[in-house]
Amino acid sequence: MANMLSRFNKIAVGSKGKISDYTARISSIGDFTRVENIETILSSWNNILLTPTRTYTFDPEYGSDLVKYIFEPADNETAESIRDEIHYRLGMYDNRAKVTDIEVFFLSSGKGFGVNIHAEYQGEKASLSALIDESVYFNFLRAS
Repeated sequence: MANMLSRFNKIAVGSKGKISDYTARISSIGDFTRVENIETILSSWNNILLTPTRTYTFDPEYGSDLVKYIFEPADNETAESIRDEIHYRLGMYDNRAKVTDIEVFFLSSGKGFGVNIHAEYQGEKASLSALIDESVYFNFLRAS
């Protein structure tokens, strides 16, 4: 019985003062993957950025408007607008970590763009990469 309790304490969400969560990625033992600290924040950020606004039933303002930039010109003005949208939405919904840099690159083989977001949380650094392309847009239209 003590073994079960120690296992629960080891894998429980929020144990030992660490922020943690479970993601939809399946681990090697068949469970959802547990992420801690900055990985938890990046997982949250990924959900925010890839959820178009007005698609989440309980909070229509939740998400981002990045899908609006898929068919925009691939220029510096659009890249700056994308950066502004990311800063605004992450500041509104999850500002636990500091965004240190946002790189925007446009796709050459289709419509859309990708972003690399570099972040820092309690001295720990990590990056999040997200791809926003036509498939995200068409999935958004199907869900509407």
